[in-house]
Amino acid sequence: MKIPQTLTAALLSADEEYLIALCNKGTLNRAKKDLATIQPEVKQAEGESITLSVGDAICTIILPFGNSTCTCPSSTMCRHRISAILWLKEQVSQKNTLQEEADTLSKDEHAGKISEELTTLLSAYPSQTLIRKLGEQRVSSLIQRENTPQKAAIQESSTITVEMPWIPATVRFIAPLEHSRCTCHSQSFCSHKIEALLTWQLRHGVIEADNLLSVFRNKTHSAQNCQEICFAVQNTLTDWIRTGLTRLPDSSLETAERLAGLCHTSELPSLERAIRRLHGELQSYFTRSAAFRTEMLLHRMSEVWRLASALQTASEQDAIQLAGTFRDEYQAVGNLHLYLLGLREVNLVGGYAGTVYYFYETQKHQYYTYRDLRPQFYEEKNLYGSKEIILWDLPGTLRQAWNCYIDLSGARVSEEGNLSATSQCRGTLLQKSPPGSAVPSSAVTEDFSSLLSRSHPDMGELDRLAILRPHRGELQDYDRVEQRFSLRLLDKAKRDIWLTVRYREKERAVVETLEQLAGQWKRNPSLRPVFFGELYRENNRLCLSPIECFTNWEKNS
Repeated sequence: MKIPQTLTAALLSADEEYLIALCNKGTLNRAKKDLATIQPEVKQAEGESITLSVGDAICTIILPFGNSTCTCPSSTMCRHRISAILWLKEQVSQKNTLQEEADTLSKDEHAGKISEELTTLLSAYPSQTLIRKLGEQRVSSLIQRENTPQKAAIQESSTITVEMPWIPATVRFIAPLEHSRCTCHSQSFCSHKIEALLTWQLRHGVIEADNLLSVFRNKTHSAQNCQEICFAVQNTLTDWIRTGLTRLPDSSLETAERLAGLCHTSELPSLERAIRRLHGELQSYFTRSAAFRTEMLLHRMSEVWRLASALQTASEQDAIQLAGTFRDEYQAVGNLHLYLLGLREVNLVGGYAGTVYYFYETQKHQYYTYRDLRPQFYEEKNLYGSKEIILWDLPGTLRQAWNCYIDLSGARVSEEGNLSATSQCRGTLLQKSPPGSAVPSSAVTEDFSSLLSRSHPDMGELDRLAILRPHRGELQDYDRVEQRFSLRLLDKAKRDIWLTVRYREKERAVVETLEQLAGQWKRNPSLRPVFFGELYRENNRLCLSPIECFTNWEKNS
């Protein structure tokens, strides 16, 4: 049997990584197993092709290997063709020892040619075509991700492998590119292959990050539009400060809403959210809410001013990051073992309302949230707390899973620790248990001296979460001016944290529960309740905004 020289060189260079890229690891292992019981037989050798029988199938092996054929009904690279390639490779390797050195040289030279050919193909693929197919949102996320540790992992050998764990997907490129494989098993040039190829081009300097988004919009027009909006925002804030808070007209609310709408249509989500938070503070002022604080209004105004100023002076790449995204980018984190520790209803000053669910991960010992929030600034009817959410194929609502274990497979999490509601996640609801069985004693704070460092306002919400077991509590007189309930919590060294709740109609049940708890505590000083909440600072005091309180921490209530 005489094997053509070009086919011989290709067989010698076809290592395991190349064959896995040609099919997949499972098919390769099955082909190896079949060769232990099946002896292929050469039927014909003609030109640059060889025809063999492999079991009941007839295979014709040609170059590139991806164009080889088989009489079996498989539409993809089957085990018969892989078995034939492996068998031919073994025959070539069994040549006499005088040819081994030459074969090795031929193999190395051919492997170099494959690598060079593959690199040329990837570099020559039109970048603008890839960008248009991928879409502006995913391209923007790709650019941002390249500056983080979560960027794609690229390995180059006889194949080029790109691992994208946030999808999750792995793409293996081989020459020709149409024979490349993706773990999604798509036979077409799927979006994963497009993103992997664009990532490779960006990493190797084929295209610059500053030029990626120019395909979607004129950069000069986009930058000019951003400048105009930021200038209008700063002018409005200047006028408000000159006018003074006491003389500010009610129409300021409409002005803030209009500016937020302009930011939305101009794709400036971070500035839109900052303006909506400012709108919420203005609304608190005009409705004479007891929760209004002048300091917070000034903080919101300065926050908007600084962001608008930064957007005006930023480069194209920096402006993309400052502008933010309308939706969180979620990364795949595998399986999570969650415990639903608590939940609370929120009505955010940014115009969103709903329920936030707080989970404790029992193996990583960290917090995650799921936010079921809906915008209210487009709806006349208040949607606050109007719906229950069912996620992850659970048998009931999340509220019904309170204090239950949930095993979540295929979990996806944002940078801020928010869980995705994607249908790719699957949850298994386990038994209901007391929180003390899920949360280790080391996560329960009885010495308050370490909590001050975790209450800085610049820290994220999850970093400021705390579980406290105070030594005793002192109920304070109800503040009728500020309409605030206060409970002073003390540890053994008499260091204190103030648990405070501002009275609103929707907080009535929380206040009543805390009042009952304070009464029980006074009658029974040996009671050791546990409080779960968010730390913050106010008037030189360390405070806790309560999410849940437990009187039966170690046992079911």
